[in-house]
Order: sequence, then structure tokens, then C-alpha cells
Amino acid sequence: MITIEYSLDGVAVADHEAEAFVRNLIEEEKIAEEKVKFTFEPNVNFETSVSTENVITMARVLKKKEGINVQFKYKDEILIPDKDGRLEHWPDGFSDFWDKCLMELF
Repeated sequence: MITIEYSLDGVAVADHEAEAFVRNLIEEEKIAEEKVKFTFEPNVNFETSVSTENVITMARVLKKKEGINVQFKYKDEILIPDKDGRLEHWPDGFSDFWDKCLMELF
């Protein structure tokens, strides 16, 4: 399972690097899962923290397109996207910069 935390002090990822960033997380999770086979550590959870919503959006897209095993963390909440990358609950402040800007333009 990949956990991506959305946090003010997380890594900032440029838009043109968002897909490669998420795909790298997928590969790193696979490596971690292989290590479990030899160390017998249960339930590997690969975690990272980002401050840019493009990574969240790309992970949701790859959840829909490729079925990646991902969840998001925001403050004390765990948000699990459905098979189409949608979230049932969207906390205020979670990956909503562009939405708020667009609302100001309307």
C-alpha cells in the first residue's frame, strides 16, 4: 500500500514530474514488498509526504487507469479512493488550492 500524505511541509513536485514521481513510488513499493518476502515483516506500507496537489491528482488517475494500491493521509484522516479514483469524503484544506481559486473566478 502506498500512503501519500498531503502536508504543508511535504515535498513540492513540479507538474511535469508528477506522473514520474507517482510511478517511482509504485516501483519503490514493489521493492519493499519483495524485501518482505525475505524479512517476514507484515503489511508493508510505503509512505511519502507532498505539499502539491498534482501528485494526489495523478495518484487518483493511476488508481482509475491501473488500479494502484494507494491511500491519502491528511491531518489525522486516511482517505481511500474508490476504483475510479474518487474520494467519498473531501476534507477542507485537502488538495483544494485550484478548486478554491476557480471558485474565486466564478
